[in-house]
Amino acid sequence: MAENPISSAAISAAFPAPPPFYKAFTPSNLNRLSSLQEFNPTLTLLDLPPELRNLLPPPPPPSNQQYRVFGETHETAPASTDAPPKDPPNPQRLLKTTRQLLLAFLSLINSLAVEPDTWAPKWDEMRALFSEAHAIVNAYRPHQARETLIHMMEEQIERCRAETQGCRDVCERARKVVEDVESQVGLKVSNTEPEEVQPPSTKSKDESLRVTSTEKRVWGIIVNDIGDFE
Repeated sequence: MAENPISSAAISAAFPAPPPFYKAFTPSNLNRLSSLQEFNPTLTLLDLPPELRNLLPPPPPPSNQQYRVFGETHETAPASTDAPPKDPPNPQRLLKTTRQLLLAFLSLINSLAVEPDTWAPKWDEMRALFSEAHAIVNAYRPHQARETLIHMMEEQIERCRAETQGCRDVCERARKVVEDVESQVGLKVSNTEPEEVQPPSTKSKDESLRVTSTEKRVWGIIVNDIGDFE
């Protein structure tokens, strides 16, 4: 597929760039490929012009080969299902694996200093220990998820309790203000002497004045107890 060969360094990079042949995937090239495949269904890679060869997907890899992804080599063969069940995670096992990693690292350094050609087995041992430690840490994921969920629910409950208590405090303050208003206005209104019957127009005017003065007193009580709203 190879107008622009890709170096092995680019393939094994941690964050490789897009392959250069992505530029060949244009609408015109795709239409040309469809026309050629309709004309000759048994079209092979060598039958295509160079600018269209990258449009055909590669064949699937055999089941007994390896492939590389982000610098790591993986087997295409399915993993064996006869592996023994894993032990439950425990801190002692993780601590033991960590100590073994330290010893394997010191052994690797010693091998590199004394016999550099014997570093490969030590490195493989360290990789196996790292994999074991990773598996132990991953075994704690359900516990971490459960504890995280418990913590989130506790925070939500505390927040709801605080909001509920705030509503109760506001209701209690409002109840006290209403009681104060009723007591003060009620006393003043009850002490007022009944007015004489007046013509409708005059009574309506006096009634409006009395209501306005009562509203002013109520508003003053609310401002004194709660504060100004501005």
